[in-house]
Amino acid sequence: MRLPSLYQFFRHQVNHGFHLHGIAEPATVDYVSDILARFAQVRQFYALRDADGQPVEYLVDMLEAWQKAHGETACRGRFFLRHLGEYTLFMSGIFRERLTARGELDYYMAHGRSAYWRCADCEMNPQQRKVYWHLHQDFGRISNTLDNMRREQFPLPTSPDNMLTAFWRV
Repeated sequence: MRLPSLYQFFRHQVNHGFHLHGIAEPATVDYVSDILARFAQVRQFYALRDADGQPVEYLVDMLEAWQKAHGETACRGRFFLRHLGEYTLFMSGIFRERLTARGELDYYMAHGRSAYWRCADCEMNPQQRKVYWHLHQDFGRISNTLDNMRREQFPLPTSPDNMLTAFWRV
């Protein structure tokens, strides 16, 4: 028996979850599925590095790195923007309880929306520009759908011994 790849698994789940919430743009489903599959690998989650080669972990540091990169080359700046949008979408959708508890959810949502607007603004490929524009316009709805999917399609046991559950809510 052949097992589906991680991307195929997420593609199926995202397609189902987005369909239930009226998000039917196939390119957006593909893009979000790709984010989930890539961010399952921690090294992709922390793809941005500072000048010392250390992973950039905090949103404020990502914004600072983007400002520095934006001055260097537009291409490097776009990479930072795209990662910033993906990171904020992932965190606000999958780790919403954590961001809410810290009072950071609105901050992440605003910067995620803005990152995708900037990505759309500087993207040369019309199809990719359309995906970024859709992510900008529907960032809150897509993030809400991911949060709902996490709670409904991937519920965690509430046992106090489950370390993942504890991390999810901290």
